[in-house]
Amino acid sequence: MQFPSTDYLIIGGGILGAATAWSLAQQAPAGTRIRLVEAGLLASATTSQAAALLTRVRPDPAMAALVAETFNAIEQLDQVLEQPLPLRQVGSLHLATAASGKAYLQDTEATAASLGLLSARLGPEQIKQRAPWLAPDQHSEALFVADDGYMDPVQLAQGYVSAARKLGVEVVQSCRVDSLIMEQGRVVGAHTSQGSMPADTLICCAGPWATRLLAEQGVHLAMAPVRSHYWITEDNTELFPTDSPMVILPDINAYARPEVGGLLFGLRDQQAVYGDPANLPEDIHGYLFNRDPDGWECLEAGWGDLAAVFPAIEHLGVAHYLTGVSSYTPDGKPLIDTTHIPGLLVGTGCSGGGIALSGGIGRLLAELALERDTFCDVAPFKLDRFGSVDPFAEEFRVRCALARSQKKSG
Repeated sequence: MQFPSTDYLIIGGGILGAATAWSLAQQAPAGTRIRLVEAGLLASATTSQAAALLTRVRPDPAMAALVAETFNAIEQLDQVLEQPLPLRQVGSLHLATAASGKAYLQDTEATAASLGLLSARLGPEQIKQRAPWLAPDQHSEALFVADDGYMDPVQLAQGYVSAARKLGVEVVQSCRVDSLIMEQGRVVGAHTSQGSMPADTLICCAGPWATRLLAEQGVHLAMAPVRSHYWITEDNTELFPTDSPMVILPDINAYARPEVGGLLFGLRDQQAVYGDPANLPEDIHGYLFNRDPDGWECLEAGWGDLAAVFPAIEHLGVAHYLTGVSSYTPDGKPLIDTTHIPGLLVGTGCSGGGIALSGGIGRLLAELALERDTFCDVAPFKLDRFGSVDPFAEEFRVRCALARSQKKSG
């Protein structure tokens, strides 16, 4: 079977493909044919595994612009969707005790001011009022950033797709892209499990699967599949009110937010926990990484530090443990660029921040595809910024995994 030709074919129906489809449909000339193809069901792979913290304070101006565009996108989507998106704009509380964490607070406060975002220092009583589960000591310092929030990542992705469909985007699900179709050095479509899909331009938003797909054509993406994981406690509405803020704990590389009566909390692996992009299964749920399959090593290593600020964890039960795949780059910034192959663009490597960056990445990819001026600087996201890499080499995958262990923000 051969599908009708399109002007643009977007590979991947996760949060980035969905955002790109909507932004491209908004900006493209009338009559432009756009198709979004997803191997499974929309937003059912890595997007569904995200904690979805929408933190706006980013030291890199281009990264901050991407997140700001996501908040703009949510406002625009609320105007065209039948129901508003479930954004929980509860703010973020950053708590530090050690010198390094306090320096992080100072930097975050200064960056917030430079971006025009509201922030305020909090005392111990204010901390307890906003997040009753926290137990700050006399040496603790806290910063509250009012404009941050979180939301269900699948609902945001579905919002992008619903708005894109209203603008004429065709969506094909349960259709795996097996390889690209090349003619005279240019990409002209894709071979899929349902037949060939000719297209003038391809935009690859296939997440961790993009590495193997594009390597066949000599495009070597500087990213690796790295573990992201979190736990959810038993319900306790007194400790975890639904309007309490997200919490960032830079001293112990941890984060938390309310989750349906409980607390969702994440600890970042201090060891290199990663996968192999050459052998990723179609169904990513339950994927086994190179070590610590149930997260016990990580939880035990971080338990003492976590209990010091969250003493209730000593008697609260853990109801759920979820593990997912993040596509990490060595510097924690995404890969958004054209490639050396005419007609092929890439948007991936979000390093655990794809939900927050989605609106900006979608807009940036649309502008690049349409060969227009971009709304922010693309230099920090270029594919070649690390030089020549082998994404299948274990040494490189370790490098990417360690980049996650050093992340302090949400």
